[in-house]
Amino acid sequence: MKCLIKSLLGQDTYAHDNSDVCTPLPPIVKSLLGSIIFILLMAVLSHMLRL
Repeated sequence: MKCLIKSLLGQDTYAHDNSDVCTPLPPIVKSLLGSIIFILLMAVLSHMLRL
């Protein structure tokens, strides 16, 4: 999970520990996950503003 968040934020793909190596995500996966997170945040925000 830590590797996924670092990859989505665009930080380096390798962890500080030598034992834990993260594999980079393809750009299409980053784009899809980013757009899903954006849509979810906008839906929550619109429901909060409606109240």
